[in-house]
Amino acid sequence: MSFKAFLKSGLSLALMLGLSQCERAAPAKPGPYAYDLILQLTPAAEAKLKASNRHFTVDAYYYGMAKPEYREKADKLNRLDIGYDKVAFDARTRHIHMTGDGIDPKIFPQVMDGQPYVLVTVRTATKAGFPDELLYCHNYAGTISDAQIHSPVIGCDTQY
Repeated sequence: MSFKAFLKSGLSLALMLGLSQCERAAPAKPGPYAYDLILQLTPAAEAKLKASNRHFTVDAYYYGMAKPEYREKADKLNRLDIGYDKVAFDARTRHIHMTGDGIDPKIFPQVMDGQPYVLVTVRTATKAGFPDELLYCHNYAGTISDAQIHSPVIGCDTQY
């Protein structure tokens, strides 16, 4: 056996052994703030997206309504920032699972009802990850608990 053939078979064997040692990761368990979104595209939006080389990004801004003693920390709408998630999804995805991992529950004592709200923005993005205006998608604003009960439907259509 030539050195080249030996090296080739040795690398193949090492690769096979390495792959056989891999364990499948257990599916992620839904956390206490996990929720799902459903994307609903018009036929025109589906066609435009299919003809492009885009994917979706989901921005989730988590907030709570500030108790009176914490209003100085809140924005003009009395919202306290409790976290943020930004996730990219394949353009074929219509069911999006959000984990809510960006939420900081240590801030909950500063909010009136102790529960997180979310403002979700869905956009199309280029391969490089830059948001663009290929499609217009509606936003969702509400409590995480409402989103857990009924997955929000985010409608998307063409811009023009």
